[in-house]
Amino acid sequence: MKVKKIDNIDYEIECKKGEENLLRKAEQLLNSNLNNNPHLKTLSQSKKFLMLSLVLAADLSSSKKQMKDEEENFKKVLNELSELEEIIGVKSD
Repeated sequence: MKVKKIDNIDYEIECKKGEENLLRKAEQLLNSNLNNNPHLKTLSQSKKFLMLSLVLAADLSSSKKQMKDEEENFKKVLNELSELEEIIGVKSD
């Protein structure tokens, strides 16, 4: 059982062995988001954590879209590289 302080409240949280670092990073992320969004401090705990969940979900969605866009750009570069290799007669393994 690990005690984590989120929004100045101690929570007892269970995690598997080896997940302590992940839990610590999650604690830091939550507290950072709470500090970066001071308007959340005036909300009740349940609304505060609901809003925090929505903020984190939006960040995750944005990151996934960015990764998808970067993957598409990478595929385009690979296709262009293959076309250039064909033009100059280079065979790739």
